[in-house]
Amino acid sequence: MSELLKTKFLHLSPVMASSNVSNDIEWYESKLGFKNVYDSSVYQEGDIDYAVLGRQNLFVHLQYQYPKDMTSTDVRIQVKNIDPLFEEYVAKEVIPADRMRRKTAWHTDEFGLFDPSGNRITFFEDL
Repeated sequence: MSELLKTKFLHLSPVMASSNVSNDIEWYESKLGFKNVYDSSVYQEGDIDYAVLGRQNLFVHLQYQYPKDMTSTDVRIQVKNIDPLFEEYVAKEVIPADRMRRKTAWHTDEFGLFDPSGNRITFFEDL
């Protein structure tokens, strides 16, 4: 197949379950540095049940789920120059300073954390 005809993947925008979207928006903004770029308050009154949060070119969607329907989600986010991000999250007390995994068997530096709804987020840099 010609290189011109191959699909190029541009972005990953996971939709993750949230038991309290408003609470999770605040956490993603204050702890992870994401910004609320859109939420359900634009088109409906009442509790926010859907939001899109962004940081640089990454977007995470949060969708309300009843606790009985929630299952955990794992998201891996590839970054370049992981250390400043790790230091930022240590300073915000999102993650302990001993959580960076260096030179993993799969050739990454990485660290992971859980959001308030139990979704696991791993940030990694290929070595």
